[in-house]
Amino acid sequence: MTTVTAAAAILLASCSPQLYRARADREAYTILFQKSTEVENVDAAELPLDTPPAPDLSKLLPKSESDHFLGEFSSYEKGAKILTLDEALDKGIHHSREYQSAKENLYLSALDLTLARHRLSPIFNAGGGATRASDSRTFKLEEGMTEIVATNTFSRTQSAGFNWLLATGARLSTDFTQDFLRIMTGNQSVNESDLAVSLVQPLLQGGGTTVTLEALTQEERNVLYDLRDFADFRRAFIVDLVSDYYGVLRARDLVKNNYIAYQGYVKNVEREEGFAEVGKRTQNQLGRLRQAKLISESRWIDAIRVYLARLDEFKITLGLPVDTKLVLDDRELQKLKIEEPDITRDQSVEIALVTRPDLATASDLVADAERRIKVARNGLLPKLDVALDYNAVSDPDDTTPAINWERRRWAGSLDVDLPLDRKAERNIYRATLIEVERAKRAEDLARDRARLAIYDSWRALDQERLSFDIAEQGVALASRRLEEQLLRSELGQGEARDLVDAQEDLVDAQNQRTSTLIDHTLARLRLWRDMGILYIKPDGSWAERLENEAR
Repeated sequence: MTTVTAAAAILLASCSPQLYRARADREAYTILFQKSTEVENVDAAELPLDTPPAPDLSKLLPKSESDHFLGEFSSYEKGAKILTLDEALDKGIHHSREYQSAKENLYLSALDLTLARHRLSPIFNAGGGATRASDSRTFKLEEGMTEIVATNTFSRTQSAGFNWLLATGARLSTDFTQDFLRIMTGNQSVNESDLAVSLVQPLLQGGGTTVTLEALTQEERNVLYDLRDFADFRRAFIVDLVSDYYGVLRARDLVKNNYIAYQGYVKNVEREEGFAEVGKRTQNQLGRLRQAKLISESRWIDAIRVYLARLDEFKITLGLPVDTKLVLDDRELQKLKIEEPDITRDQSVEIALVTRPDLATASDLVADAERRIKVARNGLLPKLDVALDYNAVSDPDDTTPAINWERRRWAGSLDVDLPLDRKAERNIYRATLIEVERAKRAEDLARDRARLAIYDSWRALDQERLSFDIAEQGVALASRRLEEQLLRSELGQGEARDLVDAQEDLVDAQNQRTSTLIDHTLARLRLWRDMGILYIKPDGSWAERLENEAR
């Protein structure tokens, strides 16, 4: 026994924190890798919690020259790295703090499952202690004569055993204990060893695999649910990232449009000032243009501030330092076009009801609630446990820790607890019945919300397509109006108010055209997301697997 205890102590001492971490990672990742095969849109290679290196922007092309429409902030962009949409998605997948947190939550869920599994395996224990003592007392030799006698002792207690919860609800426990006492004066020693084995099997309440394995079963399913949530998170994360990317480009385009409008006002004011000097314009007309120029300049400056703020926020979203010199590739806007889905609204709903992970989870939660009814019903049963105990000890005069198997004791017992007070259990049972009804309603609600999300996406697609057509017509109309007003102004005709209105309408129409084109693209992506067919690749790019789901 001494050797066993010493070996256990050495083993525990050798388990460094790094070893514990490695074992935890191995168990958790094994679980995630195995269960990820059951969930679409989750790549097992992305699940490990590797600390991402510092973002490397060295391969990105620098911006050779700055754009003058940023005014005094133009120097900021000179030499800045140009980030394309694909590169932004890749940086977001590998460096975003939000994405890393989602992976950590998934890991923690798997870690909880390792503990649930561990509780159904033999759990070993070992321990002990040692005491060195000296006891000096007065010893009476004979009448009138005493002597101080010192007794030196050394004692040691050691124990080892295990507890094992079996799938049937039975609990098996063993304990081996050794008590050693040595009286150094006289070199006398006593060794007592005791082996105890106990087995308790519930026959009614608490018995059976359904009850015993409930906690483990739920943890197993929770990991699956969390993997499905992670698949949905990846879709939503990429769509939001694309939305933020285009949002920055939209803000930049707004700066350019406002700058062009402001420059137009500058030229108009200069021309009108020339007309005013020869008496062809009144001071009221000139003052109106000057006021419009100031308002336009203010809008332009405010647009620059909004653009730079959106760009800095986007850097934080990607996990990049906010002081990184970065500019998004405005050529991405030129790639956008109005694309209509090749399916109908009803077909997209049918696909969503089959492919969406959250709907699969909603259905499984009903099964979970129904399973808990069986567990709660078991709690209403009487307690009837059968127990077997076995105990063997060493010989009292034996100086070695050997067990004498002839000196043994065994007993069998039956423990009964009649269900005279089951109010708590009754309430739990009734609550589980309500949970089933709630889970069914939640499943119906999830399906209705999925349909609503598809309907909203289609409405957004239709609306943005019509809005784009209107914006296109608006740009053409506003351009003609502005040309007309400029021509009339050069001829000394027309009103300053009409020129201001035409200039502002053109800027608004140009901004509206860009916005509707972006919004239609995002609405299409959100439709694929809500249908559950937007599959995210390891580099953050996406694929629309519509043809696979329609079969």
